[in-house]
Amino acid sequence: MSKPINEPRMVQQALISDEDLSFELAGLVPPANSITNAASTFIDKATKLLLSGKIILTDEQHTAVTSAIAIAQLTVKEGAAISKLLRNPDASADIIAGLRLTSEDRHDA
Repeated sequence: MSKPINEPRMVQQALISDEDLSFELAGLVPPANSITNAASTFIDKATKLLLSGKIILTDEQHTAVTSAIAIAQLTVKEGAAISKLLRNPDASADIIAGLRLTSEDRHDA
């Protein structure tokens, strides 16, 4: 009888690619994860500031914080893309193509 898919090890195997992380790129994974972690922490703290009744923000300050949150949300996505590229560079052509398109869009703006 086979093991159920909800066993933690089976779920992990289903979610993670079989490709091993290369030793050449292994040292880049923690700094890449730090990008995502920092952006997530910023979103959390900025959201708490906006929801706090203790600090009154001007309209300009409120706009600045909400805009910064939006940028941080994009940073979380890009940080995740960086980590995925490092962990599985052979299967990440779509991510690379998407990043190039995004970069070209920014230069056009």
